Amino acid sequence: MSPATPMTRETGMTYHIRDATPPDAPALADTVMEPMITTFRGRVPDRCLSWLTKEESIANWRRWFQSDGSDGEFLLVAELMEGSVVGCALGGPQPDDPRLHGELYLLGVLSAYQRHGIGRDLVRAVAARSMRVCVLTINPNRSFYERLGGQYVGERPYDWNGVLFREAVYGWTDITRLATTPSQNANRRSQP
Repeated sequence: MSPATPMTRETGMTYHIRDATPPDAPALADTVMEPMITTFRGRVPDRCLSWLTKEESIANWRRWFQSDGSDGEFLLVAELMEGSVVGCALGGPQPDDPRLHGELYLLGVLSAYQRHGIGRDLVRAVAARSMRVCVLTINPNRSFYERLGGQYVGERPYDWNGVLFREAVYGWTDITRLATTPSQNANRRSQP
């Protein structure tokens, strides 16, 4: 991914989306684990949230960077201009539905930076390359993908550390809505 133009939100926060690099591994562990624990604590058994330590997550990300990339996966980060990584998105191919070119495997934004457009911009960046996402049906943030134009495709089982859940599958066969800027979306909503 080429360096993106920095984005400044109404909060004054300026960040950009870029391809992740190996030195990002510790921040990736944080941007995945912290929002997962915050979102799912009390909704899933603790064993689903405590099976992986931060050190193990860092090691997993380092192994991911050492892979040859032939599977088509890609990893993006949202980085504040002073250098802090506050979000990430992992995407790649999905073979199940020929209408959908790829899949958003993972989206994480640190809780303190949620509701500032970072998650939306990460989803857009992944959608520029692919798009399908699977979300636990108990995830209180499912409506985020619906607001971005994701169409409910169906459900499938998901095994999270020995606990069975259902995942809702959302797809975008036309990523135009995701690819538009926030001001373009605002204008589109205001038109009859």
